[in-house]
Amino acid sequence: MKNNLPKEPKRDKKNKREIMFHGIPASPGIACGTVMLVHDVSSALLDSKEYKNIPPEQVEEEVQRFKSAIEETRVEIKELRNRIQTSLEHHEANIFDAHFLIVDDRMLMNEVCMLITKKQIPAETAFSQTMQKYIAAISAVADPYLRERAADVKDVAARIISHLQGKGKFQLDHLPGPCIIAAKDMTPSDTALLDRANVLAFAIESGSKTSHSAILARSMKIPAIVGMNRFVECLEDGDSMIVDGFLGIAILNPTKDTIELYQQKEKSKAKLYSELLRETQLQSETTDGYRIQLAANMESADNIADVKKYGAAGVGLFRTEYLFMNTDTLPDEEEQFEVYRKVAEAADGQPVVIRTLDLGGDKLSRALGAYHEQNPFLGLRAIRLCLDNPSILKTQMSAILRAGSFGNVQMMFPMISCMDELNRALELLEEVKSDLKNSNLKFNGKMKIGIMIEIPSAALIADKLARKADFFSIGTNDLVQYTLAVDRNNERVAGLYQPTHPAVLELIARTTQAASDNSIWTAVCGEMAGDPRYIPILIGLGVRELSMSPLSIGHIRRLIRKISMHDAERIAEKALAADTAEEALRHSLEFMEKNVPEILSSIRGG
Repeated sequence: MKNNLPKEPKRDKKNKREIMFHGIPASPGIACGTVMLVHDVSSALLDSKEYKNIPPEQVEEEVQRFKSAIEETRVEIKELRNRIQTSLEHHEANIFDAHFLIVDDRMLMNEVCMLITKKQIPAETAFSQTMQKYIAAISAVADPYLRERAADVKDVAARIISHLQGKGKFQLDHLPGPCIIAAKDMTPSDTALLDRANVLAFAIESGSKTSHSAILARSMKIPAIVGMNRFVECLEDGDSMIVDGFLGIAILNPTKDTIELYQQKEKSKAKLYSELLRETQLQSETTDGYRIQLAANMESADNIADVKKYGAAGVGLFRTEYLFMNTDTLPDEEEQFEVYRKVAEAADGQPVVIRTLDLGGDKLSRALGAYHEQNPFLGLRAIRLCLDNPSILKTQMSAILRAGSFGNVQMMFPMISCMDELNRALELLEEVKSDLKNSNLKFNGKMKIGIMIEIPSAALIADKLARKADFFSIGTNDLVQYTLAVDRNNERVAGLYQPTHPAVLELIARTTQAASDNSIWTAVCGEMAGDPRYIPILIGLGVRELSMSPLSIGHIRRLIRKISMHDAERIAEKALAADTAEEALRHSLEFMEKNVPEILSSIRGG
């Protein structure tokens, strides 16, 4: 456990007591340390009602001071972008593109200069008044993508105000020592520039599992909790805290007994982690000899090292959305081809399943333009968006087919809901093959083509879809969401998000049966695949490949090696017959308690 606490928790004159806060677990792990508060960037904007007028002879000087702050901010943003490009994935650096647009907005800057001149007010006040108006307008729009841009505006505004005040923005890339970052929110540039060597954990008031800070925490492999309502107001810099990213708990001012308890939990987890790493070469097969393929989900080409480290049998889901996000231009065929080729070659003959573009809903792209939808998760997203923009899909298909000449690459279409969508996608694929052949470009014309089963309609017609697909991959995240009509990121209905709901299990069983009847295989690539509690049920229902975060592979491998297919099928049969999600899950938990208690304990936070 990353530990920065003294042997005795600090006690000052306020005699602080231990307090427990609950949030949303965003990244697993446990950390003990001292708190470093990151203040809300919007607080940098001054109260526009409180200011003193400046004398007329100072107006020009004030205008020049404002222009200098703009230029200093522009230089700073450029330096930050260059630093990110050398330390992180290229697409992370694109978050600063919007920042350049703001500091280069002549209309906005002219408005500030006019306020300084006409009202004879300080540059800070004029700028704050102007930016507050812009932020309010952006925050009020219906389009979710445009609303998110308010964070960019606040971020740049805070930098400019800091330069006007001669402070320079607090640099999170040079933290004074190991600490737990606590904040109401984290801007994209804050998270991208963090001094990673000294960040023990995140505890953030806002956000969800898909927020920028949560995603970064998972990539950094550090604990994180989000959705901590009215949390920061209870904290001070230097407070002692424990962050439990497994359970979504933060403990402020932990007692000596609490610290020792969590230290013991972390020791147990570290011991298990070390054991699981030594088992990476073992086969993931049941006690009666049934092989279950364990593959890795990948967010970008830079994650390939983890695939090998944790003994994954290839890449079961390579997400391509990052190539299209945080950029104002669409990636061309060559850019995509180089990324896919890199992954294919690095996989050393292991399968790599590349999913075509799955944008829409909670994933938006500047390059595709902003558009408002009343229900974005039920709107123009994934394969629908691609079929509506066939040139984008054909460009991506071409890059994937060409990469297939450099490894065992397979292609997968997301969010298929009917035969018409699959037929249209396959027609476009044939057009692309013809174009490549005419261009004398090398490609894999016999590439396996699969589809994601993540909509109830697809599961219900799986027997028909199986006749034209080489494999299925069940996306349980969306399948559960669409089947139960519940937003899993909405804490008010989160309790209704039940992966073992009888209806969900019935759809999974129907899908695996249709696949088996047509001699194709079924994988699962949603969060269920990486959660040991669901594995006995899934393999008992006929799933033969599980794709997950590389970090989860060791736990799943050990569980599979402790169960027989006979037991798994018995557990699945009981789960299907259950009336409730809790009853269905109980049979799996009973098996784990008896046979792999260490795995069950690890996912319960000790």
